[in-house]
Amino acid sequence: MNFKKKWWRHSVVGVTLTGLGINFIGEAIIIKGNSPAEFDLAHAALWFWIGLFGLVALNAGISFIADAVKNRIYMEMENGEAPAGRS
Repeated sequence: MNFKKKWWRHSVVGVTLTGLGINFIGEAIIIKGNSPAEFDLAHAALWFWIGLFGLVALNAGISFIADAVKNRIYMEMENGEAPAGRS
């Protein structure tokens, strides 16, 4: 697989996972905010697992975006182009 395909795939997956992670973290915050007055283990487990999945998705998305940047730099080096922002 060449660098352009890797760059494209990793950037799309990274942006999607980052957005998904932010949404799940927000949902966990809303669920935790609506907690009952007394402790409920099922409710605590619900927002915990949703928040944990959100953090995992967010970190995976950031990793995919970083890898996409790396592949973009390799693609530009392979084509003999100067990296963006440099002359």
